[in-house]
Amino acid sequence: MASDGAPPPPRAQPDRPERSLAASLALIAVLHFVFAYGAIHLSRQPGSVATLWYANAAAAVVLLSRRRAEWPLHLLAMAGANVAANLLSGHALGLSLSFLLPNLAEAGLAGWLLRRAGPPARCVQHVGSLLRALGLGAVVPSLVGATLGAAVLSTQFEASFGTLWSAWFVGTVIGGVTVLPLGLLLLARGWRAVLAALMPPAVASAVLISVATAASASVFSHFRYVYVSVALMLVAAVGGFAGAATGGLLASLSVGVVIALGLFQPGPGEGWLETVAFYLPVVLTLVPPLLLAAALERNRQHVQEIEDREAQFRTLYERTPVMMHSVDVERRLVAVNDAWLARLGYERAEVLGRRSTEFLAPESRQRAEASVIPRFMQDGAIRDIDYQMLTKTGEVVDVQLSAIWETDAEGGLLRTLAVLKDVTEHRRVAAQLAAEQERIQVTLHSIGDGVVSTDRDGRISYLNPAAEQMVGQTLAQAAGRPFGEVVHLYDQASGAPLPSPVEQCLQDREVYGVRESAVLRHPSGRDFGVQLSVAPIAGRDGSLLGAVMVCQDVTEARGLAQKMSYLAHHDGLTGLPNRVLFQDRVHQACQSGRRHGRRFAVVFMDLDHFKHVNDSLGHAVGDELLKAVAQRLTGALRASDTICRLGGDEFVVLLSELDDVDVDGVAEVAKKILRQVAQPCVLGGTEVNVGASLGIALFPGDGDDPDTLMKRADAAMYRSKREGRNRYHFFSKAVDEAASARLQLEADMRRALAAGQFIVHYQPVVDGRTRDAVAVEALVRWDRAGLGLQSPAVFIPVAEESGLIVPLGHWILRQACAQLRAWSGTALGGISIAVNVSPVQLAQADFVDTVAEVLRASGVDGSRIEFEITESTLMQDPEATLEMLRRLKALGVRIAIDDFGTGYSSLGHLKRFPVDTLKIDRTFVRDLETDADDRELVRAILAMARSLRLHVVAEGVETEAQAAILASMECPAFQGFLFARPADAAATAAWLQARAATIAL
Repeated sequence: MASDGAPPPPRAQPDRPERSLAASLALIAVLHFVFAYGAIHLSRQPGSVATLWYANAAAAVVLLSRRRAEWPLHLLAMAGANVAANLLSGHALGLSLSFLLPNLAEAGLAGWLLRRAGPPARCVQHVGSLLRALGLGAVVPSLVGATLGAAVLSTQFEASFGTLWSAWFVGTVIGGVTVLPLGLLLLARGWRAVLAALMPPAVASAVLISVATAASASVFSHFRYVYVSVALMLVAAVGGFAGAATGGLLASLSVGVVIALGLFQPGPGEGWLETVAFYLPVVLTLVPPLLLAAALERNRQHVQEIEDREAQFRTLYERTPVMMHSVDVERRLVAVNDAWLARLGYERAEVLGRRSTEFLAPESRQRAEASVIPRFMQDGAIRDIDYQMLTKTGEVVDVQLSAIWETDAEGGLLRTLAVLKDVTEHRRVAAQLAAEQERIQVTLHSIGDGVVSTDRDGRISYLNPAAEQMVGQTLAQAAGRPFGEVVHLYDQASGAPLPSPVEQCLQDREVYGVRESAVLRHPSGRDFGVQLSVAPIAGRDGSLLGAVMVCQDVTEARGLAQKMSYLAHHDGLTGLPNRVLFQDRVHQACQSGRRHGRRFAVVFMDLDHFKHVNDSLGHAVGDELLKAVAQRLTGALRASDTICRLGGDEFVVLLSELDDVDVDGVAEVAKKILRQVAQPCVLGGTEVNVGASLGIALFPGDGDDPDTLMKRADAAMYRSKREGRNRYHFFSKAVDEAASARLQLEADMRRALAAGQFIVHYQPVVDGRTRDAVAVEALVRWDRAGLGLQSPAVFIPVAEESGLIVPLGHWILRQACAQLRAWSGTALGGISIAVNVSPVQLAQADFVDTVAEVLRASGVDGSRIEFEITESTLMQDPEATLEMLRRLKALGVRIAIDDFGTGYSSLGHLKRFPVDTLKIDRTFVRDLETDADDRELVRAILAMARSLRLHVVAEGVETEAQAAILASMECPAFQGFLFARPADAAATAAWLQARAATIAL
């Protein structure tokens, strides 16, 4: 046999991780080896009759704590420990192996049977379950193990089968009975809980006494089992199952040691029956204390459950959110809950023992003593008794009390259980509701809206004063009469009677209204424009009680709404339809056109130079002109046509029903409009002449929806403006695509500015005599996504029209100043940069301030910047331009006239303006070699410049012949492809440095 005698490891608790497989295998091997080795040596002491074998029961407990799939590994570890213990004890290998099968079979069978005995927690608390566990886990496996062991060992020993069987059986059954209870307890509660149960001094002392009693009684007393049993009973009573299981194990172990030491000799018989008869009382001595402990554990559990349940009920009673109290037969409070204390403001110690009536208001106390309590004593229960109680601070609390008597088995009164419902807030709300009803009654009599209510049959039950005035009858006259006899509703437009809304509401049980054109007719014949709504009145159970109608007199509001509707759809100045009404008319025309194949035209009209009229003659005259134009258009067109003023000086016309009119006919109408508008108009004693620009879109060719038609007519109108005004144009898809392309270009430019797609190239200007580089001109390029570098000719006109030239020009100036700053301190430090300035930029009031800020921020001297301005820019507004140039000169900026010779500037203007440089346009330089007139013109420009002491730069120099002719005329500076093409800053710097080096050589 082989076993481990240490207490089995505790079963993993649900809230703790299970011991790893490796740790469990190591534990069963070590424990099995230690206890098997010790048991074998105890059995060899003189006088020993049988081995007390704990190992197999302990192994069964370990198996019970693991999954069944892990049992083979644990049994293998147990086998190794068993063989090792036998070998180290001096047994031959063959004998050692002989013990394996019986021990493994016994441990495995015990574990398997214990699974069917029930949960460990139940086994340690129920006597029947414990007996079942001991029978299945100790007795049955011992019988099987003893039989197998005796059969195997009888072939190797001279002892009889019975002797071997009895020795094996008594050893393992005693081991099972003593080890299994403690093992099951460890599995059920864990070793910490078991150790805590053994720690109290009384328990530890009782266990030690039981051990000492077992050891001494075996030696000195003839009634040894009685003493041991009494001692273990004491342990069970004091220490519960933990004490009994531990005491039984230690007591059996002490008896085994005493026997092994020879201090106690078993009975004289050596037969197997004598052996069994000697050790059977030991088993019977150990079992009763365990059964007593299990019964005590069960009783303790029941007591604990009762105490827990009582605590739960007490907690439930005390924490119930409704006020509760109990009184005894002397009407003294024996219990109150937390809600009772919280509402009345007392502590529990202040109220217990006092009469419950002490907390009632005087009137309630008197009523309770006189009638309620006697009736309660007689009936045994009361329900919803209204009382007033007083809080500790004197506040009155309204309650409804319900109570019953608790009686004993003979029907005697013990105490009451009373529930007190706090109805203070309920009664306050009820009082408020009564007051609210009164206010509603007053309100209904005071409001200006008529209120009419009926019963479920549609008969009048209520009229407020406003309703009485509208229907011409008092409530007394109308009560009980059908609604239709009292309230007469008609359609304002047709005059036809309207069905009764009350009947409809009562029938459908839904809120019902009438059309907005309804009028209520007074018996006198007066009509009230009304807006009314009827709603059903339902009871708490959902039953229909009647209907209520609220009727508002909207006679004045309806007239005002009609006027507002007209104003919302017509222009306030001219009385013409506005944009909203016009779009509706166009929408209807589109629908009609699609259904019936009809054609129509949309004509956009914008007055030419209307702003000049406003600016020169004032807005009042401008308004009179707009009204005159509206009258002329109305007179010139058919009644079926729609004329609309969109706003400002914009008008739009819908020419409908053009089925028999061709394009030429529409053109004639357009010419007629132009003639009517162009006629002189005397306003405020001043004759005013204006023209108009028209754009025409035809349905369905130019569009089949209002937005498209108006958009394309507008585009055609802007084409008329671009081409000289006072004319008309039909929509052209090609022109529209060009306009769309322009809009796309503008949108791309805006994104390009934000994305930094513009770059600055520089083209050098060289000295006409030395060919030294003296300046560069900044020229913007656009690195357009997917299209490469774009020339300024592509985007500058659009930039000027859209105003984008302002931020673009600002960016170019900043780039130029940054480049000058980068070249400062280098060989290129003397280079200046010319920047083109658009007339749009010059028109900006803050242009000079912007230039000054850029110069200040960059630290560049203004003399290194030259602004190039075209001749036409100088002539647009000479006075304003002169002032602007003077302010720029004050910053040190040089001024150059670009493309000189193509404009209309005179010598006088040149003398007035603070100009520093003239740049001869490339058109005069291109044909210098072949055109004598161009040569003479260039010579004259140079002579004039010398006389005015102006610097001159010839643009577009592309050949040496052109350069030679210009040099012969003593032209100061050249610029053109002959010297360098525009390039980025890095390439330009490299060219300038290379040029300087070449000239130096």
